[in-house]
Amino acid sequence: MIKKTILICTFALLASVSASARSLVLVLNDSTKIYFLLNDKPVLRMADGKVQIDTQSFLFEDIDRFYISQTDDPSGIEAVMAEKQMKFDGNSLVVDGEKAVEVVAINGMKMKVKVVRTAGMTRVDTADLPKGTYVVKVGKASLKFVKK
Repeated sequence: MIKKTILICTFALLASVSASARSLVLVLNDSTKIYFLLNDKPVLRMADGKVQIDTQSFLFEDIDRFYISQTDDPSGIEAVMAEKQMKFDGNSLVVDGEKAVEVVAINGMKMKVKVVRTAGMTRVDTADLPKGTYVVKVGKASLKFVKK
């Protein structure tokens, strides 16, 4: 109940956030960060123990914290991917180095994907994934992507 009250109060503050704020950042219990651009005017709803932001839904107990950020900008995806040494190549995510990779659907379900590690790189085939939102975990880094 306390967490729900805090969520409601914090989301209510979104309307009064300064124009320099860029995004709402949700941090899940597994440290995954999910970004929502404030310029896109995300629609927030809370019901039945869930927070729904646009089309994505999260259980209250799965949310560790959230904040409004002036510096986190999820639209800078290429910069983030370059920093984490990742890139998309067709239906594959290519990661520099031979690293452990995990793909998780936004609902928390681990997805089965083909992972090939060769010549100092890891290739994750996303071709067989259904349309949806996923989080790719590479070592300590994670990246959210949408398959259309």
